[in-house]
Amino acid sequence: MKRSLLTALALFAASTTAQAQDSNWCRNGLFPSEPPFELAEVTAPGRTFFYDDAGACPDGEGCRTRSYLIEGDKLLINRTFGPWTCAFYPGKGGGTAGWIETRRLRTLVTDKAPPLEAWIGQWAGSEDNPSIRFWQEYGKLHVVGEAFWPGRPERTDWPSIHIGEISGQVERKGNTGRYEDDMLCEIDFTLVGQFLVGASNRNCGGANVSFTAVYKRESD
Repeated sequence: MKRSLLTALALFAASTTAQAQDSNWCRNGLFPSEPPFELAEVTAPGRTFFYDDAGACPDGEGCRTRSYLIEGDKLLINRTFGPWTCAFYPGKGGGTAGWIETRRLRTLVTDKAPPLEAWIGQWAGSEDNPSIRFWQEYGKLHVVGEAFWPGRPERTDWPSIHIGEISGQVERKGNTGRYEDDMLCEIDFTLVGQFLVGASNRNCGGANVSFTAVYKRESD
């Protein structure tokens, strides 16, 4: 009984420690899977730097990265950690994620129930991978898309490229949409201003293929 109690306490302590460590995480691969999302704008003059999430960061010494934004830049945010906000700025190489001082940002109002037409068009993640297209048919939203690992065939000389494809209806609710298919692929979409966030269950194609990304509109 005593041993069982000690084991339970040890597991609880380990779980608590893990949660405490995870609370300061703000990184690229995780961001699209951590709603809710808001659109924000940098309001502070000068450079607004991203801060790392390793160890004692973002408060510790040496946590400031080289990546920064300037006044007027728009970005996505999700959660806070003390005086910090977890932020993502789309760009080459997968974009940039990290902590930004909350006082340097302001949250923008976005449509939480956008019309069907707001979804329609071609959307793409970093380096055009993944890429998807929304269209409407009989008042319903539909999507078709493709994703590759480690990259698109025309941009990599990897000998064996893994592919994922989706095609079907998307069930909308407010500014979110849900895609499911018979192959057990599941993707949750969130439309936030000019950005589209997608979070998949990584069961939408070959090994390492994912539709998890922050997308930008390419065309209507």
